[in-house]
Amino acid sequence: MENKIDYTLLDRLVAKIDKGGEPPDDGDMERLSALEARFDAVLPTLATRTDIESVKSEIHKSSGETHKWMLGTVIGLFLGFGGLFLAMSNALKPAAPQPAAAPIVIYSQPALPIEHPQAPPAAK
Repeated sequence: MENKIDYTLLDRLVAKIDKGGEPPDDGDMERLSALEARFDAVLPTLATRTDIESVKSEIHKSSGETHKWMLGTVIGLFLGFGGLFLAMSNALKPAAPQPAAAPIVIYSQPALPIEHPQAPPAAK
């Protein structure tokens, strides 16, 4: 496949510009001037190096503050959950066993001698 480029039109345009003439206006000049106007309006609103540096320092400062809050929160949660654990372990601890009561001991009494009734003496 051959690429044929027509350099004659380009050569004529370059020759016209070299002689001090204006470039040909094919309707794109209005578009170009509109773009230049837009860039002239936008360019002053773009951030400068000092703006970017100030934003960077603010982000760095807020990052440090965030780290402090995160560390404080983690420590607070650790202490809170530790206290909750201790409270629950004390609340659920089984009651201390009561010392065993002394057993009831019943001592048997020595048996009293049984007296047998005597027969009345015989009458004579």
